[in-house]
Amino acid sequence: MNDATSQERRTAPAYPMTRVSPVDPPPGLAELREGGAASRVTLWDGSQVWLVTSHAGVRAVLGDRRFTAVTSAPGFPMLTRTSPLVRANPQSASFIRMDDPDHARLRSMLTRDFLARRAEELRPAVRGVLDELLGKLVAGERPADLVAGVTIPVPSRVITLLFGAGDDRREFIESRSAVLIDRGYTPGQVAVARDELDGYLRELVEERLADPGTDLISRLVLDRVRPGELTVEELVPMCRLLLVAGHGTTTSQASLSLLSLLTDPGLATALTEDPGLLPQAVEELLRFHSIVQNGLARAAVEDVLLGDVLIRAGEGVVLSLSAGNRDAGVFADPDRLDPHRDARRHLAFGHGMHQCLGQWLARVELEEILAAVLRWLPGARLAVPFEELDFRHEVSSYGLGALPVIW
Repeated sequence: MNDATSQERRTAPAYPMTRVSPVDPPPGLAELREGGAASRVTLWDGSQVWLVTSHAGVRAVLGDRRFTAVTSAPGFPMLTRTSPLVRANPQSASFIRMDDPDHARLRSMLTRDFLARRAEELRPAVRGVLDELLGKLVAGERPADLVAGVTIPVPSRVITLLFGAGDDRREFIESRSAVLIDRGYTPGQVAVARDELDGYLRELVEERLADPGTDLISRLVLDRVRPGELTVEELVPMCRLLLVAGHGTTTSQASLSLLSLLTDPGLATALTEDPGLLPQAVEELLRFHSIVQNGLARAAVEDVLLGDVLIRAGEGVVLSLSAGNRDAGVFADPDRLDPHRDARRHLAFGHGMHQCLGQWLARVELEEILAAVLRWLPGARLAVPFEELDFRHEVSSYGLGALPVIW
């Protein structure tokens, strides 16, 4: 059995690790996966935490309530320089930084709005937004940028539709949300962006309190805030979570999925010949790209034996979703993108009680984005050499800054 003492005698590699290929996880993750159930790594602040890289290990930790998602817990990993902001201001945290019962109480208030059935009801609206955007794009100059023209505005338009927010505020929402997931900004800049976004959301909540409509915030105000089950102070971070997570992650995943569509002839051919393959291909794209590049952070609240590794109470753990999704013990030939693969066991949306609430809506948006590009841009291809693409290594949800195409 290994424990922290024996592991620390060896040099713990720096984490996050450096990519060699921009579309594959760092090779060092695969090397660690061949070792024990967890390995020690060193974060930016010099602290050492456990890194879990196997599919089974990631699932085990995310399904074990002896690991906490609360950032103030002893040993909780501070993955970036801006991570301490939540620890310093716990009231700003959303429910993904909580454990049950608080997590379950708040999350349950949103469950009905993000069921698979509700996501399907939004599909015609998503398709309409895409037809509008791509209609403008094909009428404009070439090359065109699919990030600015498609993958940023689609999730932004969808979330503002859910919130009943004015279209004139989309640019503000997009810019502030982008800062919150970009470790290239200073903690001060991130705090300002968070406070500005919270201020806007508070105004939106106050408007709904005075004059509710039929949007998601109005429903929460009527069903939860007015009866006293939810405070405005709890609702604002909840709304921020939906904005930032629903926008940034979908944008990043869509940009990389479109890159695969443009550069992998087998994928484009398969989807053109069999459009019914699209949902299965999206699951494979989610597995293959695994955009949460730094992983998920947890801390042990009790001693836990994970395989051959003893993780002690008060020690931090980082779960590499990208490494788990490239585990050959679960996915044969894992470094190959195969649209015919059954990839439903992927970890792109996490696992356990904190599994992504908006996963069904994300699937609908991704399916419709791929279908729309195939429909509107026949023969689409990169307008610049692959080596010149702007991969966003500093963003927590890995993606592209731009995707210029011709067709």
